[in-house]
Amino acid sequence: MKKLFMLAAAVLLSVSAQAQTTVGIGSGQKTGTNFPMTEDIVKTCSNAQVQYRNVVTDGALDNIFRIYGDKTVQYGIIDEAALVYQQGLDPKMMDRIQMVFPFFSMELHLAVPENSPIRSISDLQGKRVYEGAEGSSTWVSTQVVKSLIGASWQGQSFSQTEAINALAKGQVDAIFVVAGKPAGMFSNLQGVRLVPISHPKLDSFGYYTKTMIPNGTYPFMKTSVQTYKVNNIIATYAFKNQYQKEIGDFVGCIAHNIETLQRNGHPKWRDVDPLDIDRIKWQAHPAAVAAIKRELKRK
Repeated sequence: MKKLFMLAAAVLLSVSAQAQTTVGIGSGQKTGTNFPMTEDIVKTCSNAQVQYRNVVTDGALDNIFRIYGDKTVQYGIIDEAALVYQQGLDPKMMDRIQMVFPFFSMELHLAVPENSPIRSISDLQGKRVYEGAEGSSTWVSTQVVKSLIGASWQGQSFSQTEAINALAKGQVDAIFVVAGKPAGMFSNLQGVRLVPISHPKLDSFGYYTKTMIPNGTYPFMKTSVQTYKVNNIIATYAFKNQYQKEIGDFVGCIAHNIETLQRNGHPKWRDVDPLDIDRIKWQAHPAAVAAIKRELKRK
């Protein structure tokens, strides 16, 4: 009888394991802010039915392509500048990408050695500038910034994990990083400083907003620094009939646990407001909007 019971239990466990669905969330590089915040979602929302998986990617454009064509990645974190950039290249494709959750905003960081003569974005003319991995939010924003202000610098593109070493070794004169503050890659640095970013053409670009990186955000800072921020969203494919419940459950879990995430998760969760789904310009998935409003009514 005991053997029979153990056999039945094993069968039930096997069926349960088989029934669990794995859902990929394209985040970015481990050195950025998207990755740890996606880890928070994975830990909070995975359950017996769904195991969410944090997928390391090359960033925003990579996440768009994975949502569109990779069956193992159902969601991805993308900033609005990248959405608009790709829309200009392939509007038909971007009609199929919809927002499911308004995420945090990301700040533009421009870092140089402490003794560098670079004091403004205009001083980058002709310099060797790290632009991020091709396809990342950093890479997209550097292309946008160059185009808007008419700058011409020597762009260097490689993995974000190599950027700090390249700056320390003098292989680049400056590094651009678009990430939510505090960005992990700057958390233990000394001997560098952030350059203020300001330009009339950036002021008028509809997807950048003026902001400050406050003094004390990073250990090397001695004063607050002006910059810009760009909205970040979680997106999915624009399913019309399929996966409506699954999308609602995913979004509902984040909205339901938002206070816990803000209390115990990455500090950037404190900037996340589910109601921003009505403010951000990109088209939202109807199932996601309904899930957020349903959860907020319960509170």
